[in-house]
Amino acid sequence: MSVTDKIGNEIEVGSYIIYSSVGTIGEVIDIKTDEKGSWVLIAVDELTKLWYNTKYIELTDKKYVKTSTNDKDDKELSVDDIKERIKHSVSSEMSSDAVGGG
Repeated sequence: MSVTDKIGNEIEVGSYIIYSSVGTIGEVIDIKTDEKGSWVLIAVDELTKLWYNTKYIELTDKKYVKTSTNDKDDKELSVDDIKERIKHSVSSEMSSDAVGGG
């Protein structure tokens, strides 16, 4: 049985999909089906993997995948390095210019 996106395009492991509601793009690394529908597991980055129902995704090209790296070499990051990057990322998003939610 083939698995298709919301407009009928066939999805395979290695395909790139977009969850257009929020713009998440990733590579399909696993596919499963159950009584509730078809699902794809995508790798958004090295750490983030998400399951999506195929009713809500569309095929896309790899060229639209956002990549960001400040590493000069391909060294493996330690847990502490990753925590430090997350801390800096979150602290920059939580600046005093942020709008309150009420």
